[in-house]
Amino acid sequence: MTVTLKDLAKACGVSVGTVSRALNGKKEVSSATSDKIKQLAQSMGYVPNRAGRALSSQRNLSLIGVMLPSINSPFFDDIKRGINAAYQEFKDLGLEIVLLEREGWNVDDHLQAIADLKERGCRAFALCTVNDPRMRECINNLSDAGMPVVLINNDIPDTRRLCFVGPDYYKSGQIAAGMLEKCAQGRELRLLIVMGLKVHEGHKLRVQGFLSELDAKRVKYRIEQIVEGMDNDIVTQQSAMQAFAACPEINCVYMATGSGVSGLGAAIIANRDSHRFVIACDEIYTTRELVKNGIIDFVICQQSYMQGYQSIKRLHECLVRQHLPISTADYIVDCQIKIKNHFER
Repeated sequence: MTVTLKDLAKACGVSVGTVSRALNGKKEVSSATSDKIKQLAQSMGYVPNRAGRALSSQRNLSLIGVMLPSINSPFFDDIKRGINAAYQEFKDLGLEIVLLEREGWNVDDHLQAIADLKERGCRAFALCTVNDPRMRECINNLSDAGMPVVLINNDIPDTRRLCFVGPDYYKSGQIAAGMLEKCAQGRELRLLIVMGLKVHEGHKLRVQGFLSELDAKRVKYRIEQIVEGMDNDIVTQQSAMQAFAACPEINCVYMATGSGVSGLGAAIIANRDSHRFVIACDEIYTTRELVKNGIIDFVICQQSYMQGYQSIKRLHECLVRQHLPISTADYIVDCQIKIKNHFER
């Protein structure tokens, strides 16, 4: 009877992954456990599947390159946790990940990072990047070369990416407007809208959904200013304070980005004599603290962890197939409304 890895794992009282790592000399297994497994394998007559190893070697590892604009952006911490969770789950099946982090949304930096990932031998890509003609061309070229691309968090329409994993930004904006309409109680709204970058597809869609829903509900409002905080705390604080000084009548702030929220909070605190209803997006530590302290009224959250996990899972599943699909269904995470009570113990 042929002895399998599963038989060895049962006899040793460990997982199949631990047996596989020990027999392949991986450092994650202690020397004592590794020696025990190897001795038991010899005594039980375990014979490695050399044909399977040859095939695995031919296919090489499922080496996935990840590029995130995550430097100085705590929003991406949960996405990275999800990526690591997928890696831990699938590493015994040959998955390897190379993560390159960049600061901001400069397309040249992003293109160079993708080129570096290709140079390292990556066969698939999980990218969070900006909508730019050169980036669209890059994504299409990767796909045409048989290297699938999953876009995380920010979609780039009309590209040959495998799929998009992220939120429905338009719906997020609609939800924010729906909540605001219930709280406005017929008052005219004098709006300050804070975007991270006006070229960010998700931020644009949030604002479109927000304004569309206000119109659909016949809310009386006037947009005083739309400012660009560049996903930076200092720039966001300066832009918001300038808007408050120019138009003290602003009574509502909609922040369509999760980055720069510390700057918005500082600007609101500095102008606390004027009560303003504040809606934020994306749950990070700073946002939770501002909601807990009544600086922000509520936050529209997205499932960041799941975005990281599903991006890697889908690419790994794609790589182990014989034929790469042209595309697959998008994975859209839920929008969640959270208020002060969610963050109080």
